[in-house]
Amino acid sequence: MRLVDVAEASKTSIKTVSRVLNNDERVSDETRERVQKIMNDLGYQVDIIARSLRTGVDKVIGVVIPKIGDPFFAELVEEIAEFAIERGISVIVGSTHGRLERENELVQGFIQRRVMGMIIAPQELDYAFLKKVSIPTVFIDRAPNKFKGDLVRVDDEFGGKLATNHLIKFGHKRIAYFADSLKIRTAELRYKGFKEALEVAKLNLDKEIIFVNLDPAKNLDATIAKILNLKNPPTAIFSPKAEFSISIVSALHKIKRTDIALISFDDFTLASSIQPSITVLDHSAREIGRESVRRLFEKIDGSEDKPKEYIIGLNVIERGSGELRAKVKL
Repeated sequence: MRLVDVAEASKTSIKTVSRVLNNDERVSDETRERVQKIMNDLGYQVDIIARSLRTGVDKVIGVVIPKIGDPFFAELVEEIAEFAIERGISVIVGSTHGRLERENELVQGFIQRRVMGMIIAPQELDYAFLKKVSIPTVFIDRAPNKFKGDLVRVDDEFGGKLATNHLIKFGHKRIAYFADSLKIRTAELRYKGFKEALEVAKLNLDKEIIFVNLDPAKNLDATIAKILNLKNPPTAIFSPKAEFSISIVSALHKIKRTDIALISFDDFTLASSIQPSITVLDHSAREIGRESVRRLFEKIDGSEDKPKEYIIGLNVIERGSGELRAKVKL
């Protein structure tokens, strides 16, 4: 019994049947019930082992991310794993730690192992070689270099503008910014959005309180203390990454400067529990993980749709830190 047989009997498409198997919320209740009844009547079951033997692939999904310790990617991987387990498929995760050679090793290793599919958060690696590889692949967070593939991401540039404008709305004209390597596309776009928002508001981009190409693991205590002791210190901080946000919050609490407004592009553990609670841009890591693995299983199940880009929505979750008003007029 094949997926196409279920599709024909239920008078729907292979893609829709695949979505039913993947518990996709986009399928109507009526269609879901009809497809499930047909599967029950025909005795259809997903036989992962048989498919592995027939195709010569391992019943494993390979996931490549920058750093598993990053709260955002850790949550994303957890969602992918939960979804895969429901289908009896294992997940192997590899961290690149920002090194292209490591990224290449991981991807080539998954290809040699003949995994069922791959979900990759790409850097600047040339992915043209995937044109000759038949393994279903979905990219997350940023588009791959020299390869047209399915992509699930947020609008990073818009997010940079949204977060900055939120701080400006509360009277902040001096906004400090912390970012990792601008060679990373997401970091570049978020910074671009930050700069554009300042420009529209006719505010200066003061390099004295702008820090880029930082190591996310670096302790920011000294830097935070230094900028807050400037003659003209910032009244707000925009952190485009969870790892920076955690370090910034720690530094502010150590010197009892929780009067400084803060907005984080990424949410993180305890962000809603500390005081003041941290205002964040809501772009669910779980939603990205869920959408990417759903799309991957559609491809594994035979979908031949052209590559698509899925944009996950963004909005501000006001918790208090981002709504602190500027106390100084400049």
